[in-house]
Amino acid sequence: MQHIRDIASVCAGHGVTTAIISPGSRSAPLTLAFARHPRIETKVIPDERSAAFIGMSIAQQQGRPVVLICTSGSAAYNYAPAIAEAFYQEIPLLILTADRPPEWINQYDGQTIMQSHIYGKHVKKSFDFPTEVNSDDSEWYCNRMVNESLLVSMDLPKGPVHINIPFREPFYPQNGEVYNFPEVRIIENTKQRQTLSEEEWKSLRSQWNESSNRLVAIGQLENNFRLTNILDAFSKNTNTPVLADIIANHNEVEEAIVHQDIFLNGSLDEQNKALAPDLLITIGKSFISKNLKRFFRKHRPKTHWHVQPSARLNDSLQNVTKIIRMEPQDFFSTLEGSKSENGFANQWISLNNKTASLIDEALDQGDFSEFHAVKEVLAEIPNNSQVHLANSMAVRYVNFLGLKDKTGVSVFANRGTSGIDGSNSTAVGAALSNEKPVTLLTGDMAFFYDRNAFWHNYDLKNLRIVILNNHAGGIFRMIEGPSNQPELEEYFETQQKLNAENTCHDFGFAYYNAKSRDELRQHLKEFYNSSEEAKVLEIETDSAQNASFFKSFKHFITGNLTE
Repeated sequence: MQHIRDIASVCAGHGVTTAIISPGSRSAPLTLAFARHPRIETKVIPDERSAAFIGMSIAQQQGRPVVLICTSGSAAYNYAPAIAEAFYQEIPLLILTADRPPEWINQYDGQTIMQSHIYGKHVKKSFDFPTEVNSDDSEWYCNRMVNESLLVSMDLPKGPVHINIPFREPFYPQNGEVYNFPEVRIIENTKQRQTLSEEEWKSLRSQWNESSNRLVAIGQLENNFRLTNILDAFSKNTNTPVLADIIANHNEVEEAIVHQDIFLNGSLDEQNKALAPDLLITIGKSFISKNLKRFFRKHRPKTHWHVQPSARLNDSLQNVTKIIRMEPQDFFSTLEGSKSENGFANQWISLNNKTASLIDEALDQGDFSEFHAVKEVLAEIPNNSQVHLANSMAVRYVNFLGLKDKTGVSVFANRGTSGIDGSNSTAVGAALSNEKPVTLLTGDMAFFYDRNAFWHNYDLKNLRIVILNNHAGGIFRMIEGPSNQPELEEYFETQQKLNAENTCHDFGFAYYNAKSRDELRQHLKEFYNSSEEAKVLEIETDSAQNASFFKSFKHFITGNLTE
């Protein structure tokens, strides 16, 4: 099994420091190789679905691959949701799945399925290890394969890579067998230099100068304070508005446009026509706001540059005219565009500021709802912390409200596939990766769906979980299609009676429950105090009342923005 031990050594040689292992017998050679390697930390997470999201989150935090190890059979399939998420968020992973020898596939042998290329197009590349490694050539092949896997995972765009490894028995070491980790070959790859020629810069500056209305829009992007400072200066020097989703992590750009999901709604489309740019520059990945995407698809800019270091074509707004393969901070610090004097930026900024005032006014009205609760919670989020947002309404509420008064806050959300699975696990991975406070804002469906995220033996004292429990999938009351169907409550909302108290008892978490604004404020006074355990704050509201307030909120904003 030396070739299996060498997998761990090659990973360590490429800077991998973490492996997430789910227990199993067929995977024992992999488990022991990584558990006994002196340069790799291992964590044991029993549920493979949670393990994969936790590993994905750690890789996101570290900026380098994390290894996932599981046994054969359906265990490998449970990795799939996180692998798809990692693929679209461009997070590097190395997935090592143990397998039966090929002659036993489709022979009704236990824990045996077709694992070769099991993840299809949601990995950057798939490899099959040889069953027998008994020659210099086969050892060279294994070494080359592991090196290539790690290089591919880190090549832009980053992403997951899979190696399927069949094992014959016996695969446990003999008593007293010594594990050696001799030096192995590490294949390095030089970093690709991404620059533009002077002729290309001249062409871009010419297009810039010919454009009168320019706008920068940022989709999902990991926190980069250097880029934030560069964009802030660029926005001021060129008088260019910068629009940022909450997951863009640029709320600290001084005049950032953050309430576009509210004021770009279709009923205001006629008066918003003046906001359409003729030059749009986008960076980052997905946008949360359907209103934003609809607006730019309808009001197509003459020129649309998308700035990214990789060659992958992302055209969700349907109007990209040029991909500029550079790191955004290098691009914006070099462009040196002329300053706009036509008031276009002021239109965006004025509308954003007016919307912010209307949001505050609207949330000072009405009975207590989960929207009111989110505003209260965001006010208490610690600076220099992390916020993880589950999908459905949690991420949308925060995208409406923004985090303009906070500094050093990084925002994460699984918007690669936008599923509710793995929200707990992703926050757990972040809490295990650093000592910063980590807040997960989630709905009840996402929370209960992923409770096995806490089924392990690791300390989570820096984790805070806020659950918006309306005892249903409340988002379906807020979408016109399902909300008008007689089957709404049974088939779309899937109403449930659970609360989180028993879950907290099972895992040793502190538990708080709030059903009113006063109770919520009282609990928030101590919720972020340091403790020896994770804390859960469950806010219980009525789904129908939430939907009613949300409808009146949108009506109030739209009515007051109408000219």
